[in-house]
Amino acid sequence: MRRFLPVLSITIAAFFAYSTALAKNVAERSLAAQAKQLVEVFVLLGAFVTVAMIVAALVSTSTFRIVFAQRMRELALLRAVGATRGRLARGLVAEGALAGLLASVGGVALAAGAGQLVPLAGLVAPGFPLTPALAVVSGSFVLTTLAVLAPAWSAAKVSPLEALRTSAMQDTQSRIGVPRWVLGLLMAGGAGWLLVSVAIDGLADGRRPSGMIEDLLLRTTISGALTFGALITLGPALIAPLLRLFGFLLRRSTIGTLAVSGVGGAPRRAASVTAVVAVGVSLVIATLTGANTLQGLGKAEMASAYPAELEITGPVDPAALTAAGLTNVLPYRRTEITLDGTLTMRATDLDMTRLSGLGDFRVDSGSLHDMGPRKLVLSTSTATRLGLTAGSAVDVNGVRMTVAATLFGEIPLGSALLHSSDVEGETVGALANGAKERVPAGLEVESLAERRQVQENEFTSLVVIAVGLLFLTILIAVVGVGSTTALSVLERTRESGLLRAIGLPRKGLGLLITTEAALYGTVGALLGLVIGVPYAWLAIVALGVEWPLQVPVVAIGVVVLVLTALTAGAGLLPARRAARVSPVAALHSIQ
Repeated sequence: MRRFLPVLSITIAAFFAYSTALAKNVAERSLAAQAKQLVEVFVLLGAFVTVAMIVAALVSTSTFRIVFAQRMRELALLRAVGATRGRLARGLVAEGALAGLLASVGGVALAAGAGQLVPLAGLVAPGFPLTPALAVVSGSFVLTTLAVLAPAWSAAKVSPLEALRTSAMQDTQSRIGVPRWVLGLLMAGGAGWLLVSVAIDGLADGRRPSGMIEDLLLRTTISGALTFGALITLGPALIAPLLRLFGFLLRRSTIGTLAVSGVGGAPRRAASVTAVVAVGVSLVIATLTGANTLQGLGKAEMASAYPAELEITGPVDPAALTAAGLTNVLPYRRTEITLDGTLTMRATDLDMTRLSGLGDFRVDSGSLHDMGPRKLVLSTSTATRLGLTAGSAVDVNGVRMTVAATLFGEIPLGSALLHSSDVEGETVGALANGAKERVPAGLEVESLAERRQVQENEFTSLVVIAVGLLFLTILIAVVGVGSTTALSVLERTRESGLLRAIGLPRKGLGLLITTEAALYGTVGALLGLVIGVPYAWLAIVALGVEWPLQVPVVAIGVVVLVLTALTAGAGLLPARRAARVSPVAALHSIQ
């Protein structure tokens, strides 16, 4: 049964990839051009799908390695009766490739079935995109085949005599050779170079020509892949210092000390598993941070597009609207302005400080309360285009004015805000809250609240889909920890028996195994935290989102704690298995 554990991680990854394709298809059909920034969420998730598939490949590689180690007797007997190394390796690769094929087909089938539930959420029917399905199946098959190559070749090289005499526990060396150091440092250097290049190109110009976003996201993804490649390559040498830190924190606990020693006893395996957890955590943290930032921008844009329940246009009399029972009546006038003789735009004299949704906006520089005669408010994109900031002087229709503030996102009802003393003409419109029926006859009225509610419902649906995809990413990491812990318990049966024989109770042994699994999660979570936030910022820069990075500290803390708890939970079943074995039977076991 345990030889099929890699199937689960590949199935989850295939489900993740195909679900993202379905979700993007739904978003493109339902949102069109009205919520382009929400579709970009799926562009970002699409970039992470590649990394998620790599996570599944890492889980499969680690699991295949342990599974093959558990079958050393079987492999030794095959070698003894004449099987060559090449033939044995080909058989193991074929076994892994078949597992990948079955898992990818199963994952696509599950995703297609789940996709049929989408119409129940009020969205359009996703159908069955055949091209993404074939791409996911082919990609998963190739990745699984590549993942099994190294473990298969390593298992096939063991001589019959060596395999019969040794236990499955062969991963005890933390030193890595010079070639591996060089490869790891080259990967780290390449990741750093790409990171800097994306930051420079992304910050150089807020405008995004055709294809630039895709290019920056591709470089970001490659940089992330190289970062984790360096982490895996250099991991055996880096895991010891990290474990020493936890050893210092847990040195007063016997169980904690034994757990640190148990994880440190197999540094290569520990490095591989913690890297898998780090990938999962960094993906979750980066996506949560990016989604939180995009949500902040989305709220500001909706507050700009729909700043009140009603927009009334015509020869508006604010006193008459108030008398009709409407509340928060904000009149405004429109005008055309030209900045520095080059950029023409529409401006209003709306008093933003009186908007009920003022908290959804984010000031980039200056303050809205500094507004006054001969002053104006601009969006950050417009100010950046003209090289302006708060306090800068600018020519407005031949009049010298000062920028009072710049705002991230858009300006309500126009592209700039002026003071009422700088706008001539009669009132042409007003914003108000209340019922449409109370608007006096002869005025045009549009219900902004209804349109905003539609946008919020669509955003909520997309967030639910994104959360589901994030859960699958976490599940991949937990499966990796669980399968590694389970198979590690099998190969350390004699060690467990010895601990029981010298007086460690069953509960203590179970707690030991659970603590080891939690250590995988804790170390991986900390590494993911260090990597995830910078790459979230990099993705925001690549997308050209003009909004400050908003890190959801509470949500990230919850994710780290929950993931640590889940990885500890992944060790519960292996811990129960280890605790059930009697000391005598364990001491008589070869493995």
